[in-house]
Amino acid sequence: DVMTKLVDPQPGERCNAPACGTFGFMIAAHRHVKEATDDFFDLSQDMADFERNEAFTGCELVHDTHRLALMNAMLHDIEGQILLGDTLSPAGQSMRNFDVVLTNPPFGKKSSISVTNEDGEEEEEELVYNRQDFWTTSSNKQLNFIQHINTILKATGRAAVVVPDNVLFEGGAGEIIRQKLLHTCDLH
Repeated sequence: DVMTKLVDPQPGERCNAPACGTFGFMIAAHRHVKEATDDFFDLSQDMADFERNEAFTGCELVHDTHRLALMNAMLHDIEGQILLGDTLSPAGQSMRNFDVVLTNPPFGKKSSISVTNEDGEEEEEELVYNRQDFWTTSSNKQLNFIQHINTILKATGRAAVVVPDNVLFEGGAGEIIRQKLLHTCDLH
């Protein structure tokens, strides 16, 4: 709620949670706009329909959590698209032009996938996302989410993101991303 209040989503803005979990951030943003517009009664019918059907969207990787997000959206009268998929994959490049991003991406140093080796045993393999719209490649999920968020925001967009300390102080890819953010964003 504090992050939503600080970012202050407005009627007509497109909001997204790229790691939406159970859709809590978008529910908070929806409630914020509803309270500011007398439950949308201060808006035209077209604008009220936009708020219910298009303004609040997300993406979730985990099937069961995705189902919970869909249920929560339905319970709060939100019909925005909630994709089931990997936000950091090339499919995430199609998400664009959001006014507001609110998220708490999954913490964890490395991205990995399970693969079966020649002996039929499962092993974890480090996953490095190499997207054309990222400044640098990294297996660090938080760094990749920061890059993704920057690419999906409009030039005038704003975001509030929960990140662990290592994102602020890490060298290598972290330093490249931090320097780019400091030069291209109004970073707080």
